[in-house]
Amino acid sequence: MSYDVNMRSLGGNIMATCMFIGNHESSDEIYSTLLSLTEELILTEKVSTFYVGNNGAFDRLAQKALLSLKKKYPEINCFTVLAYFPGKKTPFDLPPLLETIYPEGFEKVPPRYAINHRNRWMLERSSFVVAYPSPFGNSSKLAAKARLSGKTVIDISHETADIFSFQ
Repeated sequence: MSYDVNMRSLGGNIMATCMFIGNHESSDEIYSTLLSLTEELILTEKVSTFYVGNNGAFDRLAQKALLSLKKKYPEINCFTVLAYFPGKKTPFDLPPLLETIYPEGFEKVPPRYAINHRNRWMLERSSFVVAYPSPFGNSSKLAAKARLSGKTVIDISHETADIFSFQ
């Protein structure tokens, strides 16, 4: 699988952060791309911290890739960022595979806005965004916002680039 890349190199030994955002109905076919791309971010871009949600198939695939890479690179930090208070069930919540974070102040966010609030929280803390957006969903809007904010966005839903090079 290929992906569209909007990159800005961090260079040096800066430890970077990456978030994942994608369509909740994603196919397992993208797993190998997620795994390879995430490992490339660790090795070439010095990404050491990863954030992912727990509200759909894309999040589950990203968690699975991170869990696998955590075994190979135990120094990386991988977190599932919860949009809702732990224990509160919503139809799309999946049990997290990684250590969880429920940031302070999230309890004050109305449930209707919780996922968008969580995604903005992750975006503010990330240099890289791995995206698999649906054409008209919130993941697409967040990827666009990330680009406008100067974040490095790697869109694996487009077949316009066949390389992982970040140079």
